[in-house]
Amino acid sequence: MTSPSFSMTGLPRCRRALGAGLCVTALLLAGCTGSLGDTEGSDGTVPGGGGPVTGGVARGIDMPGAPKYHRLVRLTNSQWASSVQVVLNLAAPSSLSDAFEKPVAGTTDFTNNELLLSVNQRSWSDYQSAAEALADEVTASDAALAKVYPDTDAAGFIEAVGRRAYRRPLKDGEVARYTALFETGTAMPGTKSAFAKGAQLVIRTLLQSPHFLYRTELGEARKPLNGYEIAAKLSLWLRNAAPSDELLDKASTLTTPEAIAAVAESMLEEPTAVKGMRYFHGELLHFDRYATISKLGVPSYKESLNAEYEESAYLFFEKIFTEGLGVKDILTSTKGFVGPGMASLYGLAPSGSGVVERDLGPDRVGFFSQLPYLTLNALNEESDSIHRGVSINLDVLCTPLGSPAPDIPPVPPLEPGQTNRERITRLTSACGGACHNLLINPVGFAFEHFDGMGQTRDEENGGLPIDSSGVYSFSEGPRSFADAGELMHHMAEGEQAHLCYAKKLASFALQRDVIPSDLPLVETLAEVSRGAGGSVKEMMLELVKNEAFRTRMGGTL
Repeated sequence: MTSPSFSMTGLPRCRRALGAGLCVTALLLAGCTGSLGDTEGSDGTVPGGGGPVTGGVARGIDMPGAPKYHRLVRLTNSQWASSVQVVLNLAAPSSLSDAFEKPVAGTTDFTNNELLLSVNQRSWSDYQSAAEALADEVTASDAALAKVYPDTDAAGFIEAVGRRAYRRPLKDGEVARYTALFETGTAMPGTKSAFAKGAQLVIRTLLQSPHFLYRTELGEARKPLNGYEIAAKLSLWLRNAAPSDELLDKASTLTTPEAIAAVAESMLEEPTAVKGMRYFHGELLHFDRYATISKLGVPSYKESLNAEYEESAYLFFEKIFTEGLGVKDILTSTKGFVGPGMASLYGLAPSGSGVVERDLGPDRVGFFSQLPYLTLNALNEESDSIHRGVSINLDVLCTPLGSPAPDIPPVPPLEPGQTNRERITRLTSACGGACHNLLINPVGFAFEHFDGMGQTRDEENGGLPIDSSGVYSFSEGPRSFADAGELMHHMAEGEQAHLCYAKKLASFALQRDVIPSDLPLVETLAEVSRGAGGSVKEMMLELVKNEAFRTRMGGTL
């Protein structure tokens, strides 16, 4: 089987996938023959033995969705911005992507999912105008162009910049077409040098090519990706950018799991990997919601706390990643990051104007016993056991909860002599489903010793004692607990939270829905997570060695 490629015979499908203008540009520049390649089978399976493409539940973990295993996955807006920085040797990622159309969040675990990365007429217009602006900017003078490419020979320029843009060496036919395009540019009117005018037209075209805008997996189904595709996949995940010249030089060596892991291990120590994992954890646990916190009638709340909550959360997970920690530490660490406004809420003395790490004491077990999470999942000064329970079930345990009831009644005010637990139990008892009584409520009630501002308390509503005990049925069986601390330790020692984190990490890295057929991968990553050390970095290295990362799964263009 030959590697699939673009062709004019595939124009109708290409036009639907890429947008008319971009598709025509792509096909003409690619100059390829053949077909667009394998398509999804009529029986709903992926060609080459990929299996069903629909989600379900496996080992108690909810794995919904319907991955398409696209062989061309468009760059995200942030990947585009950092990639043009690499291609053009810019000082910083391009800010032009700020105006690009953004994906609609909420339908997939992460916004880098293949299903959200289509190209429509708006996207095509964005890419076209951005390519023209960047090409004009970097060729404004010969000195500016020298930062992109230091010499003045057209062949060297096309080879060097083309390789960065395509993330592989250009083929002879591609070089010939770009050379002709360069020569056309040199004859165009204007005050720029002939070299700058030729380079400007080439750059405009390179940045609109699908070979730049899409990461490819064009090999045969179930066959290893080539070294350049691996280099691009690693770099776009761990650096959020196109591979550097140095990484492209190593691409021919990326043929074994060990070689791939060795390169990945080095990349994991770079600042760009920290930034990428900041993006992962931010979307995993919805850190963007901290900016939306508001409280009515709560004297201890100030809007300035929102920024502290967000930075505190990011710094906690940054430490987890950079210091070689893992899921167990996320769930059980008693240290956290505290801003000046947060200190008094924790009962701590102020410690300067910044957000710094502090010991939070034995009552604060894991991230979910810290102020950011607890304050976000609360209603004014009252705890919100329903939302606390739902978020832990969905984001940390991947428990299938099903769809919420269409008409959810508001939580009534507390009655005299009534605890929040009694109020919520009465409110949800009529739903008749196991979701509240066996899954949501027990987890939510575990945090009843924390009020709506996340402060600890031993009694509520005029001195009533608090009951935070419960029983939860994990994938490995039921466990009883006295409070949130015991619940977190059960989660750290059991398998479900590790399986859930592994599923989310794989989904982010592979840029697709992870479904029951991926269970062997998820179990392998979870086993690493539960083992000695069990760091997030070790999970990531195990992932890049796995066939799910290294091979083409099949699917449509």
